Amino acid sequence: MNTELQGIASKYAEAVLELAINLKQEEKVLDEIKLISEVIASDREMTIIINHPSIDTKEKKAFLSSLFNGKISDLSANLIGLLADKRRLDLIPFIEHGYRELLNKRKNIVSATLSCSERLPDSSVANIRAQLAEHLGKTLELDVQVDSSLIGGVVLKMGDQVIDGSLKGQLKALEKALLSV
Repeated sequence: MNTELQGIASKYAEAVLELAINLKQEEKVLDEIKLISEVIASDREMTIIINHPSIDTKEKKAFLSSLFNGKISDLSANLIGLLADKRRLDLIPFIEHGYRELLNKRKNIVSATLSCSERLPDSSVANIRAQLAEHLGKTLELDVQVDSSLIGGVVLKMGDQVIDGSLKGQLKALEKALLSV
């Protein structure tokens, strides 16, 4: 992700979250921002139109208003309008990401990704989730993905922390150790 855009988007995310908290609509607004981001990203032509500098802001706002009319709250509609006015509609995916992180932090939720070489049984995933949640003392949102390139074992990613217990990772570490001799 572009760190400059992330920085700008985080300010919008903070402001929108604060307003959503006051309206007691935190989850609803997250779902709406996600919807807006997905709809725009789903069609390449729409993304080009939304971000094209020669298309008038009023036209973009009218188009987006007609697209999301009745499907999103006034807060989310106002966000889209503000972003259109500021020519910052390209920030929507970054705002979604920042909003989700801020909301999770507020709710004491940690997001993590568990990559494994083959699909794990549900009981194993539940056991890993329970142990991590107990260790962290927080609620855990765990995304489990299959990555056959790992050969065996698992890789856990939480934020910028990575715990590599994969066979592929162990082989790379061994290779590095042998090459350094």
